Amino acid sequence: MWPFSTLIRDNAAAAEAEERSAIDFSAFSDLLTPSYSGVPVSQGTSVNLPAVYKCVSLNSETISSLPLDVFAKRGKARVPYAEPVWFRPPNNFQTLREVIAMTQASLDLDGNAFWFKIMDAQGRLAGIEVLDPAAVSIEVVGGRLTYWITTANAREPYSANEVVHLRALVMPGQLRGLSPIECAKQTIGIGLAAEQFGGQFFGNGANLSGVIESTSAMTKEQADRLKADFTKSHGGVAKSHAIGVLTNATWKPMSVKPDEAQFLEARRYTAGEIANLYGVPVEFVGDGSTQGAKGYVTGVSMRFRMWYLTGLMPRITRIEEALTGLMPRGVYIKFNTYALLRMDPAEQTAFFAAGQLGEYITRNEIRAWLELDPVDGGDDFLHSVQWQENAPPDGGDTETDPEPASAGSSVKEPAQ
Repeated sequence: MWPFSTLIRDNAAAAEAEERSAIDFSAFSDLLTPSYSGVPVSQGTSVNLPAVYKCVSLNSETISSLPLDVFAKRGKARVPYAEPVWFRPPNNFQTLREVIAMTQASLDLDGNAFWFKIMDAQGRLAGIEVLDPAAVSIEVVGGRLTYWITTANAREPYSANEVVHLRALVMPGQLRGLSPIECAKQTIGIGLAAEQFGGQFFGNGANLSGVIESTSAMTKEQADRLKADFTKSHGGVAKSHAIGVLTNATWKPMSVKPDEAQFLEARRYTAGEIANLYGVPVEFVGDGSTQGAKGYVTGVSMRFRMWYLTGLMPRITRIEEALTGLMPRGVYIKFNTYALLRMDPAEQTAFFAAGQLGEYITRNEIRAWLELDPVDGGDDFLHSVQWQENAPPDGGDTETDPEPASAGSSVKEPAQ
């Protein structure tokens, strides 16, 4: 199917096979993803970095919490459609929200997500199950895609009709989507290295909080007793501000060296880079001191709109298309994103008023967004007065001929 990439891959594999021994390297997959920081980076280790965990959980849990609506096209109209049976639930172990959350998490970590179709005795779709992307390999056999799924007992092939494959960013000629973890392994490696350094720095006590200098020579026993007495009197948070008294000795506090404190800046930098990678606003991930976190957006609604446009919308559309592909022709599934883009009361009132004035939003549509029951007559548009067919352009009364004077009436002559 892709002759050039296949030829290059086969030639490289043949050259590499001559140098390899018979050792199976599959068990050392984490070590095969090195980073310049010296810390192994994989999908399993990357979620140990708080910024990665936060971004992945924000995207997956936010999308999975949105309401799902099913519609059918009837000419130019859109009408509600009954939910499929596999919605509640999609399988015996996962709810629909968990399926969507795991799907998005798989896409954000591996760049791929796989749904295995569960069929009933009549060959109808009865459910879907999210697979571990590491257990799925793809091959082209006879011009058709074949998915090899590895389980605890076997490795079996399945056709494209039995597996739904969702892909994130895909390079031309490739069967799998790019893994964000693989693409950003250097940045993630820096973050993991900073986490390890910070833990060892504080855990091992590489820097003393201070030293006691004696003006006279002391034996080891005297020094140990002085240290123990001082720790007993001033150790712990409750005694952190106690007044100390030393005889023939002085206390000299010690601070962290600037070069050793730079790991805090490295953590902030890494959090910002990872937030950009996943399309999440920086201030949602950082500690509030990240450069650029304040100022470029104002208001909660603007933050959510930016997040929706740059991060969530492509992810939502991808899952919508996959779910729609499981429905009959003419039926589609949409996430209700109004819950995410809900405006403040003033903006909401102005938006609804403009929608009714422009005759593109009905009262029942507004009530549905607000999770209220419909009302009688609420599906009719409210027609604006100035848009009526016979209304004058200036809104005033139309010009008419003056009524004739009634019989017997007279017009008084002006006085001479």
